[in-house]
Amino acid sequence: MLVQDQSEVDRPSEAKVKGSSKPKIKAKAQLHDDSVMGTNNSSIVSKRSVERIYFPDEPHFFRYFVKKPQRRAPLINRGYWLRMKAIDHVVYQFLKLKSKKPKVVINLGCGYDPLPWQTISRYPEVCQDVKFIDIDYKDLMLKKRDVVMKTLELKSMFSNLEAGNSGDVLLRSDQYLQLGCDLRDLPRLDQALRSVVDTDACQILFVSEVAITYMPSEAVDALIKWTSALPQAQFCLLEQLLPNGIEHPFAQTMMAHFNKLTTPLGSVEKYPTVAHQEQRFRSLGWSKASARNLWDLWGAPEFMDSSERQKLDEVEPFDEWEEFALFGTHYYVLVAKTENLEGSGLTPGLEHEMRQESSSSTESLLEIEITYNVYPTSQGYRRFAAPFECKSSNNKQSCIGNFAGMGLNTRVSGYDVYTTCDQKISESSVGHQKIPSSRMCHTLTELGDTGALLIGGRTSPDNALPDCWLYHKYLDIWERVEDLPQPRYRHSAVCIGPGLILVTGGRSNSINILADQLVWSRASGWVPCTIVSPTIPPATYGSTLICFQSSDPVEATGCLAGGIAADGLVQKQVWTWKVEKASNSKYNIFFDLQIGAELPIQKLSTSLARFGASVVPHNDQIYIVGGIIKNDLLADDHQVCRLNRDFTCSFVKLSFGADCPKPLLVGVSAMSCDNSILIMGGSAVCFSFGTFWNKGCYTLSLPNEVQKMSTEDASSRRLAWQYSNTIDAAMPAKQAHEPPTIDQPHNLVTIPRRKLNSVVDFQNVLSAGKPVVFEGLDIGPCKEKWTSDYLKDQVGPDRMVVVHQASTEHMDFKTKNFAYVSKSFGDFIDNIESGEKLYLRSLSAEKPSELPANIENDFPTLAKDFRLPPELEFVAKNAHSSPLRLSGPVIMWLHYDVMANVLCQVRGSKRLLLFPPSDVRYFDFEPGASSSSINVFDNLGGPKTARTHPHEVLMNPGDVLFLPPLWLHTTSPASGVSIAVNVFFRNLQSGYAAGKDVYGNRDLQVYEKGRQDITKIIKSFDGCSPDVREFYLQRLADEFQQKSS
Repeated sequence: MLVQDQSEVDRPSEAKVKGSSKPKIKAKAQLHDDSVMGTNNSSIVSKRSVERIYFPDEPHFFRYFVKKPQRRAPLINRGYWLRMKAIDHVVYQFLKLKSKKPKVVINLGCGYDPLPWQTISRYPEVCQDVKFIDIDYKDLMLKKRDVVMKTLELKSMFSNLEAGNSGDVLLRSDQYLQLGCDLRDLPRLDQALRSVVDTDACQILFVSEVAITYMPSEAVDALIKWTSALPQAQFCLLEQLLPNGIEHPFAQTMMAHFNKLTTPLGSVEKYPTVAHQEQRFRSLGWSKASARNLWDLWGAPEFMDSSERQKLDEVEPFDEWEEFALFGTHYYVLVAKTENLEGSGLTPGLEHEMRQESSSSTESLLEIEITYNVYPTSQGYRRFAAPFECKSSNNKQSCIGNFAGMGLNTRVSGYDVYTTCDQKISESSVGHQKIPSSRMCHTLTELGDTGALLIGGRTSPDNALPDCWLYHKYLDIWERVEDLPQPRYRHSAVCIGPGLILVTGGRSNSINILADQLVWSRASGWVPCTIVSPTIPPATYGSTLICFQSSDPVEATGCLAGGIAADGLVQKQVWTWKVEKASNSKYNIFFDLQIGAELPIQKLSTSLARFGASVVPHNDQIYIVGGIIKNDLLADDHQVCRLNRDFTCSFVKLSFGADCPKPLLVGVSAMSCDNSILIMGGSAVCFSFGTFWNKGCYTLSLPNEVQKMSTEDASSRRLAWQYSNTIDAAMPAKQAHEPPTIDQPHNLVTIPRRKLNSVVDFQNVLSAGKPVVFEGLDIGPCKEKWTSDYLKDQVGPDRMVVVHQASTEHMDFKTKNFAYVSKSFGDFIDNIESGEKLYLRSLSAEKPSELPANIENDFPTLAKDFRLPPELEFVAKNAHSSPLRLSGPVIMWLHYDVMANVLCQVRGSKRLLLFPPSDVRYFDFEPGASSSSINVFDNLGGPKTARTHPHEVLMNPGDVLFLPPLWLHTTSPASGVSIAVNVFFRNLQSGYAAGKDVYGNRDLQVYEKGRQDITKIIKSFDGCSPDVREFYLQRLADEFQQKSS
């Protein structure tokens, strides 16, 4: 997935930055104006991205206001598409009203938005005798006027176009006008408008899209009241909401973002919900007002049909539904009217009805004790992972693993281990295993004492995985079993009996939704179910699949609800199902749609019908945790619910405070163990405002079990879960790289980590000549930005690069067990993402055989994201080369570099083994060679390395390793793809080899001269007998060794 622009912000309108009449305040306001003006391009850059991708067949008008287009992330594109669609819909509905009066569309706080040109181009038949008026900050409108006057494609659409020389009217024509006016100065605004249109004789639509929200609420209320006094007017307002209050994680992130930019939202806390906004307009003089949040509007049939939603999936891969719903529920569009004008197309939403329906079906509200344990730094951060019960050190205590998923910067492999606070994990239980590859949106379904079955998942929305793995809990090993008949992710899986798992739905790519049902068993592998019912559910993914415990060996029952179907909507239907064993290896499945308010299960559809929820079986009950629902944001008291076998439901009340922050129950992993539920991980990209992560795990103590125990017994069992450690390994053959196992010898040294405080501090490290890892240095936004999609977009997917293509995981420079092949950069990225053994060490783009690599010249579009911090000034001033390194699952050969260098880890993790220069004698380096064929990962602790002095380091994103000259080192990726920038620099004043040194590893001049002298000495004995020659050469060798020591 692409990383969005974290500085994205809609440009506040001029009214919010205007000061009062006091000169001192005016000066401050002007300074504020300047900073706000700098953010003006962010919103239109995003809209330009949408225009380019989603409207290829329409005239493009944002292009004239955006000089450098950028492709935004799919979430940003779809969010802005929906905003643009909402405004366009309301404007069109207004324009097609039957009326003899002229119509006027006034854009309040318009910025560079080309709404008039778009509307006239799309709907010329309803734009006759319509005037469009843009109003905003005067300095900005002057710039917009200049663009219009200099662009033939813009000004040619209007007749009698002329620029104003003074006053507030900056541009006028028969169809379009520009006003530069302070929206808080209502008398002046009224005068300016009346000077260009007869406001009493027109039908007027006021539009404001995320503009007046930056004004103080009192000023906005006055503006709304003033507009309501016009005889025939409508007001369309699109801006932010706080549906669950300011403490909701998305709301926190959004508000913090705008506050940081010194552009706080002026009205959202006073009018936080749709109901508040509707009441606001009615109280300020508007006779009617209806509002809907954008997630609700997304599914409204009068706003958009299913075919239009489906076509969006064909534009670009999209699987950010939870984040899209969070965005949509925190924005709304409102249409108010001063009289009964038909055709706005905005009917009342369903939010209140749905909330009442959920509340009426609640039989009770459970209060559950909740405990929070914060994560260690950079640990525990996973989303869209999968939980399972894993082996503990003594095979008695319970441990829970959270496998794979998306980490802070990229997909992560391995799994996090959680224990109760009284447990300790022995060192022997923490090691490297042969485990499945990194992935997300997979399932891990418990099979009791047998273990758990890992099914599918994805790397990207168009790269589903077919592989399945059986985790043997007590052996603590992973066994690959039969692949799925078709790759899938976002499917639902549940255990339906001893050794049996039912799988339904899912996606095989970003377009195709799977409609089949499969049963897995160890004996038969995957067997498709035969549907024997007259009705069947629609194909969905991310559904809630529940199975009720049964002692019947040939029949299982449960229900299926929610999920997203091909129409892009969360389904509200609830189906019961029954699976029966028809023969030794065949299964029948029967579905029954629950219809009618008299059925308890249908009343609970808003509790069950979720997308992306965690389903947690516990005894005879099912707990449903988090996810998203249709139309609205889950209420705080509905985030977790408990379903009984008779379909009665209790919602869980969770209490939070300073010591227990409110979690975001999106992308979490949840599992029951003993009498508690552990919630791990969880995160969401909050539109363009930043990413929110749950910074700890939560333990829910289940009350029905606690009440059955004595006080003493309960206290001993209600221990909170906490993060313990990470089992970090990579993939076995065919799926991924298996990281080398390192036996821990007694002399393995961990490279020290430290902060770097100054240039002088680095000089001291340089003088010491020992490897050090620097933490906390600022290497630029590359850590966040350099996703696979971003790299391909910036470098160009068709650019050809030369890469190492290995035949085995350990590359050997001496035997050349790899080939140099040319690949397109896009194919290379896709290949290493899928686990192919490839490695790129960038060369000079201009003269690869003559010049050293330089990221600024070779990858200028990436170089802007990477920088050496000021503390490494010496490195920058003495830099020799800066190659970009991208690696799949391969081990780099053991070698040394003659030049000192810093290795800056950008994304992924990398394990290095290092040896001091004095160990060179133990690794069979041939004379004049700088590489060895020994795979030290396999041999560490063995006889070949018994006398060496190994050092080890695990490089994480943002780490910078100082590597002194001549230190032997080798690397292996520890978590999928590794991306790094290596900067070589000259730390000696003289002595480097003369001539070309493309790779920075030519030996020093004195060594090259010494080898020449050795050749001459040996040649001087050519006239001697072999015995005499050997005798004296040995004596010279001994003398050389004595004098050198």
